[in-house]
Amino acid sequence: MSKVSIACIALLNGKILVAHRNPTGQMGGRWEFPGGKVEPGETDKEAVVREIKEELNADISVRELIETIEYDYPNFHLSMDCFWCELKSAHFE
Repeated sequence: MSKVSIACIALLNGKILVAHRNPTGQMGGRWEFPGGKVEPGETDKEAVVREIKEELNADISVRELIETIEYDYPNFHLSMDCFWCELKSAHFE
């Protein structure tokens, strides 16, 4: 199976950055590492940069791959590359 998801793991003021999911969406209200799906023609690193810009209005530098997480949910299989990232600029608190 090809990789379908990517995640950004970054430090912000000495703490790991996580995002709170929309309470009405799929898996609503849960916490997650920000990221998303890789679009056709995109590299994993390009997808991380795009997704963080779209979701958080933040600019990042993608560092090394930490781990690829594989997990079977009841109705789908998740394959997610997790990257260390550095926040270059952010417009959130």
